[in-house]
Amino acid sequence: MECHNKLIPILLIFLLLFHRILAQDDLLSALSDSSRSTKNYVTATWKSIRLANAQTTETIKKKHLEYRILHRFGNIANSQLSFNQIAHTAFGLDNASDIRIAFDYGITENLSVGIGRSRVNEVIDISGKYKILKQTQDFKMPVSVTWFSSVGYMAMNTNRLYDEIQNKEFKTRESHRVNYFHQLLIASKIHQRISLQFMPVWFHRNFLVQKQNTNNQKWDSNDYFILGGAIRLKITDRTSLIADYYYNLHPFYRNNPNFKNPLSIGYEVETGGHVFALFFANNSAILENNYFTTTTDSWSKSQVKFSFCISRNFSFDK
Repeated sequence: MECHNKLIPILLIFLLLFHRILAQDDLLSALSDSSRSTKNYVTATWKSIRLANAQTTETIKKKHLEYRILHRFGNIANSQLSFNQIAHTAFGLDNASDIRIAFDYGITENLSVGIGRSRVNEVIDISGKYKILKQTQDFKMPVSVTWFSSVGYMAMNTNRLYDEIQNKEFKTRESHRVNYFHQLLIASKIHQRISLQFMPVWFHRNFLVQKQNTNNQKWDSNDYFILGGAIRLKITDRTSLIADYYYNLHPFYRNNPNFKNPLSIGYEVETGGHVFALFFANNSAILENNYFTTTTDSWSKSQVKFSFCISRNFSFDK
C-alpha cells in the first residue's frame, strides 16, 4: 500500500508531462498547417501602375502618393513628308502632342485613386483602381485581376467642343463633356522575366460627331468594346522591354482609313524611387479617355512619336 502511495504522485507527474508534450505537438502541428495554408503571392509582375499606353494590375501602396509626368512629342518620321520637313522639327522634339500630369494615392494595399490633367481636349480625369485577385507562386491562382475605371471631363472651350458641327441649332449640355472608361486587367507573371496581360475594355462618351467609315459604310457610335494586350520582358533587375496594343472591335474601326489602333513599344528603367519609361507610340493622346477616338497616325507610315514618363513615389507612413 505504501508502495502504491509513492507511485501515485510519480504517475501524476508523468501524465502531466505527457499531456504537455502532446499539447506542444498539437501547437507545432497547428503552426505547420497554418504556414502551409499561407499564400505566397507573386510580386513585381510590373514595375509600375502603367506601362506605355496601358494600365497594369499594380496599385499604389497604402499611404503612398505617386506623382507622374508623361510627355509625348511629335512624329519622329512621316512617309508623307520629306526628310527636310521632319528635320526642321528636330524629328518631332519641337512639338508636344500631349502632356499629362497625374497624382495617384493608395487608400489600401488593394485600392488606389487618382486625378490627372491632359493637354489633348484639356481632359481632367478621376480614376479608381481595385485589385480583385492576386497571383500565387504555386500557380493555384495563375493570374492577378484588377479593375480600373475613370471618368473624363473635357474642359476645352465650347467653340472647340462643337467645332466639327455645322448646324449648331441644338441645346448644349455640360454632360456632353463627359466620358467613361472601364477595363478589367488580367495579368500573369509566367516566368521571372516575362509578364503578360489581357485587357477587355468598355469605353463610352456622351457626345460625338457622327462619322462614317467609307470602306464598310459603318457609322461611329457612343460605345466601344476593345481588347488589349501587354507584355514585359525583363532584361536586368532594373530594366525591361515593354509593349501594349489595343484593338477596337467596333465595325466603324474595321479597315478604317482615318482611324488606327494604338500600339506602343518601349524601355523601362527603375532607379530607386523613380521609374522611367521611354517608348514610341502612334497615338498622339496619352489618356485612355482620349486616344481611342483620336488616333489617326500609323506605324506603317512611320508616324511614330517619342514619349517618356517619369514617376516619383512618396510615403506617408509614420
